[in-house]
Amino acid sequence: MNFKELSEASGIKYETVRNYVKVLIEEGLIDEVNEEVVEVVKKMPSFTSQGLTVVEAAHRATGKADSKSSLSEEVSELRERVHTLQEENEQLRRELQEERSLTNYLKENLASFEDHTKNSSGIAVYGKEASTAADALKSAIKSAGSGFLQFLQWLFDTEEKETAEKTDQ
Repeated sequence: MNFKELSEASGIKYETVRNYVKVLIEEGLIDEVNEEVVEVVKKMPSFTSQGLTVVEAAHRATGKADSKSSLSEEVSELRERVHTLQEENEQLRRELQEERSLTNYLKENLASFEDHTKNSSGIAVYGKEASTAADALKSAIKSAGSGFLQFLQWLFDTEEKETAEKTDQ
């Protein structure tokens, strides 16, 4: 079988077939060009398209590749890829945590606006409690003449009684 026949049988360009056969012979993978070489030559383009050299493709196509070295190369490549993916995964995990923190912060602020509360320095003053306290203060001030002094005494007397009760216990 000649190069032209091999080219026609494999469907690969003449020049490419000639280069493939030259490498196969130089590497000692074939002794002569015959029908068996057609299948080997057909496999070689798929290996070269994966980035292998023609010599590596020739060894793989004949099945006489140094399986130990090619396996270790593949394992090294896979380990490197896994390491890269782990780094990317960790970076994405950090970014996700930042986004979650921001989302929670915004939800808390939104909730305080919906409840008509003010949130400053971590202290929330609720609208209902504030209006109740303001109403009590207004009432106390209105009755300032007679009851305001009594109100203040009552207020401070209550606190003193609670403090005395706690110390007695």
